[in-house]
Amino acid sequence: MSEELIRKARDGDIQAINELIDNHKDLAFSIAIKYLKNTEDAEDIVQNSFFIVLKSIKNFRNESKFSTWLFTIVYHECLKELKSKNQKIEYIPQFIECEEEEEEEEEETFVSNDYNLENLLKVLKPNEYTVITLFYLKEKSIKDIANITSLSKANIKVLLHRSRLKMKQLITEKRI
Repeated sequence: MSEELIRKARDGDIQAINELIDNHKDLAFSIAIKYLKNTEDAEDIVQNSFFIVLKSIKNFRNESKFSTWLFTIVYHECLKELKSKNQKIEYIPQFIECEEEEEEEEEETFVSNDYNLENLLKVLKPNEYTVITLFYLKEKSIKDIANITSLSKANIKVLLHRSRLKMKQLITEKRI
């Protein structure tokens, strides 16, 4: 994502704002639909999330990627929506359609003939899944993960450790 595009959006350039939305609307929708499992609710959350982005873009400081900031907003909006309906997240989503196509190739390197990454991830609890996905597949730092999920850094480290052990055990036992 171009820092120039973000700067223009912060300065109120409508074309830059539209471009940011166009570049990220699919990512935002894919995250929302995975959480909410309902197209109308997901569309509402995406609209609300971009409204928040528009109101807060002047506060964005480029300390993380724009997509990370957007994911955090969508994530928290989904949590609020689920909480308002007294529902829980069944399965935390993996990022879909990232900025760089190279990330898709990186995911393929995690899959071997003996086991399938997708099946390994399905065995994990929702928080473990989120932390593993963000840390390894999306290469987010523990600090970024803490900001996105509102978990403590210590909790993230524990979840990473438990998840690695669980996946290692499954691979060793060739259950996956």
